[in-house]
Formats: sequence, C-alpha cells, structure tokens
Amino acid sequence: GSVRYCQYTSLGVTTGILPWNFPFFLIARKMAPALLTGNTIVIKPSEFTPNNAIAFAKIVDEIGLPRGVFNLVLGRGETVGQELAGNPKVAMVSMTGSVSAGEKIMATAAKNITKVCLELGGKAPAIVMDDADLELAVKAIVDSRVINSGQVCNCAERVYVQKGIYDQFVNRLGEAMQAVQFGNPAERNDIAMGLLINAAALERVEQKVARAVEEGARVALGGKAVEGKGYYYPPTLLLDVR
Repeated sequence: GSVRYCQYTSLGVTTGILPWNFPFFLIARKMAPALLTGNTIVIKPSEFTPNNAIAFAKIVDEIGLPRGVFNLVLGRGETVGQELAGNPKVAMVSMTGSVSAGEKIMATAAKNITKVCLELGGKAPAIVMDDADLELAVKAIVDSRVINSGQVCNCAERVYVQKGIYDQFVNRLGEAMQAVQFGNPAERNDIAMGLLINAAALERVEQKVARAVEEGARVALGGKAVEGKGYYYPPTLLLDVR
C-alpha cells in the first residue's frame, strides 16, 4: 500500500583523473557520461601525457560549450590529483590508474564521503585449452599483448596452456612474436609496437624479466632492452614463469 519515488539528479562537479596509456580515449569516456547526466567535469591528465588533453580542451572551447562545464587542470597526481579527490566541492571522483594511486584517491575522498569510481590496473590472464583454435588463439594473444607496446592492464599479461597443446602452441606463439615489427612510429608506419612511456617503465620491465629468470623462467625470445636512444623493449616470450 505504499508509493515510492526514485528521482535521478545530477551530482554537480565531478573529476576525471587519467593515466598516461590511453589519454585521449579516457577523456571522452569520463567526460561523456558526466555531461550527459547534467554534471560538470574537471579533467586531470597524467603529467606524462598532457598535450592531447590540451588539444582536446581547445576543441571544446571552439565548439562553444559553456565555460565551466569542461575544465582542465595539469599537475602531478600526488598534488593536483589529491586536491581534486579531497576538495569538498567535488561530488564524485572517477580515476583510472594503478592500484596504489587508487588507494590514495579513495582514502582522500573518504574524508568528505565523496563518491569514487576506480578502474585500477591488473594482470589479465589468457587460458588456452586442448580443443582451442590455435591459429585464432595465437593471433588474439599476440594482438592483445603488443597493443600500445604492452602497456595495457586488461590485455593478456600471462598465458596458461593445457599440456596437450603446449609445445605446438609455444612454437606458434614464438613465431608470431618473432614476426612483430617494432620501432619508432614517427619514422615507420608498419610497426605493431613502439616505445615504452619513459625510462622508469623500461627499468621496471628489465627488473621483472630479470626476476622471472632468477626464479626459473626461460627466455624464448627477446629479453633485453634495445641499446641506443629510446625506451625500446622488443617482443619478449618467457616460458615456465612461476
């Protein structure tokens, strides 16, 4: 005998804190739902990739969106990002990035009971069973692994293969990885892999490969950074990783 009403209302000021690996795509993904539901948004891109956010802001200004609806601030996560998460005028924080950064954002937002939406990094596996289409499996895993030079958290970070097809799969995967072209995208348009984001990222990859080898992994392909200018790490295949 009761009547209940559910009223949808806008939140007000929202924020979008972005990572460096998909800077343009994630502007759109955070901005669109915020504006479509009647909110304003403040975007903070990664300090490593601010330029396309600046270019996007110029486009927004040119199309005549009312001032204050879309806003852009630049700076480091530990300063500007934390200010956005802890500002009492912010009604919701949407953040994509590492688990450690997400923990800090959530803790800061909790002081004002601010709504949070976190999309955090992970290690997505691929599983290949005995009855799998090996050609399709190899292509899907290679494409997933080399996109954006491997700097994607929800692509195939590791692969589990059933014993019955293990040797055949490894041989095919090795051939496919060997054929991957990599280099400078400013100089070539036939590559599938480019550079890593910075020197720190290159060092992390080197450390992870070294640790895997120390723990018993076998290097079937690659395994060493390319010498010379640029943050290049070639297509690499490790077997028997713990």
